[in-house]
Amino acid sequence: MFSISAKGVYGVSAVLELALGYDKGAMQIREIAEAQNIPRHYLEQILVVLKRGGIVKSFRGASGGYSLAEEPSEIRLLDVITLLEGPLTVAASGNRGDTRLNELWKDLAEGARKRLDRSFADLIDEIFLAEKRLNFSI
Repeated sequence: MFSISAKGVYGVSAVLELALGYDKGAMQIREIAEAQNIPRHYLEQILVVLKRGGIVKSFRGASGGYSLAEEPSEIRLLDVITLLEGPLTVAASGNRGDTRLNELWKDLAEGARKRLDRSFADLIDEIFLAEKRLNFSI
């Protein structure tokens, strides 16, 4: 119903990488790009937007790079997506189609917002839990 562009996907991936390495300090663009398989030039553009939005901060110099502006528990997935993609909407909502379905479209958008309104710390916990379940063997 709604889509997230490459910009949003790469932006979330970059913030996830910074969240995973939060305690290690700043990461260089090259490191983030390689770890998340993001084209470096595109990542540079995304990081500028994330910096303007207060999600990341940058450091100059030989040991410079990017880090999160706050702890992973304080940065919401929905905030990153909204910053990069704009407000979350369902394309079918509005004055198109059968207006009796408008509540359905609103509910879909609200459900997506609720699912995305979690911190990167929560997301990391979910990823590790899923990986643990996949690696379980008898």
